[in-house]
Amino acid sequence: MDDRQPGVIVTHNLAEPLRERLQDLAPQVTLLVVDREGRPVADADLRQATVLLRDGLSAAGYERVLSAAAGLRWIHSASAGVEHLLDRRLQQRGICLTNSAGVYAVPIAEWVMFALLMIVKHGPTLVQMQRERRWSGAPPSDELSGKTLTIFGAGGIGREIAQRAAAFAMRVWAINRSGRPVPHAERVISGADWREALRATDLLVIAAPLTAATQGAIGARELALLPAHAWLINVARGAIVDEAALIEALQQGRLGGAALDVFREEPLPPDSPFWTLPNVIISPHHSGSSPRSTERMLDLFVENLRRWLADEPLRNLVDFEAGY
Repeated sequence: MDDRQPGVIVTHNLAEPLRERLQDLAPQVTLLVVDREGRPVADADLRQATVLLRDGLSAAGYERVLSAAAGLRWIHSASAGVEHLLDRRLQQRGICLTNSAGVYAVPIAEWVMFALLMIVKHGPTLVQMQRERRWSGAPPSDELSGKTLTIFGAGGIGREIAQRAAAFAMRVWAINRSGRPVPHAERVISGADWREALRATDLLVIAAPLTAATQGAIGARELALLPAHAWLINVARGAIVDEAALIEALQQGRLGGAALDVFREEPLPPDSPFWTLPNVIISPHHSGSSPRSTERMLDLFVENLRRWLADEPLRNLVDFEAGY
């Protein structure tokens, strides 16, 4: 099979919605369906494959597919983060990698706003009071208006967060590598100066990709720069934050709290201190969840598949050196 007339490996959970989107491309594309463990369904011959839509595969399933599909030339990741796929084997085999950056930006940005409102309006306390049928004793609510929101990583997700935060009249600062302007951010910080911005930050949102440069970037030193009332919100990757240092700061009252959607170890172990800390809001890596996210991911993949067939540049091509 020619590289530009691909066999596309897809897990069974996405086979039907993808098939519906490929009706006009059906003569040029063969869907090769596998289960979560990478085992072919209905005698799919993975030797025909040149493209993999990676979603829902276990680690062992991914390895099985890589081994069986010797002619693989392109992998599309259904997730935006691809740190787990930056494998030298792909480069050695000439396999290009694309990701789903931008697909999850809207629901994640909305989740951040949900978390921010839970923080300033004391949502967890109000829920507990309702359970106890208790009317009095609620702490005074605060406002988002006028607070400084610093976004660490002002890519697609960061820009969506900035837009929504500005609508709440927040003071938005953005940290990025390039120093390029960020819509709705009144200040953009790059280089070594970004840590100084933490001193005046009320709410710090982590929205950067996990790379060699960002791993552990928010450690004890950075947490100590934040005001004692500040909250940390992480919707990126758990490994960007030194969790031991964060737990210590929360336990000692040196940080207002944390709203965490991601963790170094997932699922979060039952014995993690995060579960019982009163100033922590936990979400099970759920911020990007939305039926529309899956639809956008499939639409992006199909658009790229059309580009592949036409020998045109692919969208969201990952730079193996940069890590995103």
